[in-house]
Amino acid sequence: MNKFILVFFLLGLTSTIIKAKTFKEDDAFAQLKQEVSLNKNENAWALAQTHIDEYLGDADFDFLYGLIALRVNQEEHAVYAFERVVANKPNWLDAQYFLANAYFKVKNYHAVIDILNGLEEVDSISSKLKSSVTQLKLHTLTLLDKQSLYINHSAGVYMGYDSNINAGTSEDNIFLPFLGEEILLSDSSREISDNYVALNYQLRGNKALTQSSKLVFSGVGQLHYFAHESDYSRSLINLSMAYQKDFEYFSTSIGARVTPLWLDNSFYRTQFGTTLGLSKSFYNNWFIATEAYIGKTKNDVNQLLNTDDKSIQVTIQYLQDTWQHELSAVYTEEISEFTESQHNDRKTNMLNYSSYWAIAPKWLVSATVSYQHQAYQHEHPFFFEKRTDDMWLFGASIQYQESDTWSYRLSANKQDKDSNLSLFSYQRSDISLSAHMSF
Repeated sequence: MNKFILVFFLLGLTSTIIKAKTFKEDDAFAQLKQEVSLNKNENAWALAQTHIDEYLGDADFDFLYGLIALRVNQEEHAVYAFERVVANKPNWLDAQYFLANAYFKVKNYHAVIDILNGLEEVDSISSKLKSSVTQLKLHTLTLLDKQSLYINHSAGVYMGYDSNINAGTSEDNIFLPFLGEEILLSDSSREISDNYVALNYQLRGNKALTQSSKLVFSGVGQLHYFAHESDYSRSLINLSMAYQKDFEYFSTSIGARVTPLWLDNSFYRTQFGTTLGLSKSFYNNWFIATEAYIGKTKNDVNQLLNTDDKSIQVTIQYLQDTWQHELSAVYTEEISEFTESQHNDRKTNMLNYSSYWAIAPKWLVSATVSYQHQAYQHEHPFFFEKRTDDMWLFGASIQYQESDTWSYRLSANKQDKDSNLSLFSYQRSDISLSAHMSF
């Protein structure tokens, strides 16, 4: 009997020892830490899930688990993990900082400030951690200010040269099947170059409604004056407002916009419609968004140019420390309201790539490449065939950020449009120097 009692005692003692084994003593700790150091975040997240039942509540496990959760956008899991760490080890400063990060992710900004204020009072905090705390606090205070009502203004003045202000052809005459002969083109149909001065004003803002929803609004005004060809001077206003709502896995928006246009000081047309959008951030560096638009174009000069419009756009962004890449695809339909002008009905496909590169603390370089294909749906009444256009656009700029208020930019753009109807083929170059003020 005594032997059986001894056996059971030893088994119980062994079981107690096994249960008392910490995560840091397990081989899984080194394996999980290595996955984290190599930024294999998805692998690390899957591995961490296999150890939850055994080690949840262990401070070392919870710390790694919370860190991984932040990286894979599982913010709620990160909050709970770091809260357990801080409860078990209240003097672990790194855990407090990452808990503040987790609160920041779920937009609990007041909790972030409370933690960071406490960390700033710790004399033993390292200089590196103190710098991180300062940066996070500044960012959080900025967003707290924006939560109530945030408005930003910017204005710019441009001086430039446009080689083809009317998108005219370089041909002097064309063959017109409608008449069965060649005709001499008027000056307004041939390319015209001119210098210009432009003014731009932007107002952007948002009003927080709840912790996860807000109203976003913007207004843009542009004045574009040509030195010699005032008939082509133009001005426009773009007004938009949208309601945005954040959900657990994505954000959505619904809004409206209107864009009136004046040409040569006379009201020309208005474009207006509604938008519906979805967006999502993932893997910290990636962002994807899609927006659908349904609207109309009302032409005040010629009602035959009125159209029903719709489009859908998909945009993908990839962010790095000094690089930003953006790729977008857009599909657009413009359908005339009148059969007399149905030859203007067109479907457009566009692909655009943009890159932004911070080459130095105050210098930003950007480059853009776009391709656009337009397919008109009905025969042109003068040319007796359907029009098809292909256009390439290349752009580049370099910007110097003198201060938070002032910046200066040199920009150059080139368009090359090819059409099966030669009247609509053209090349266009634009170069400008501009100064911008934000306030």
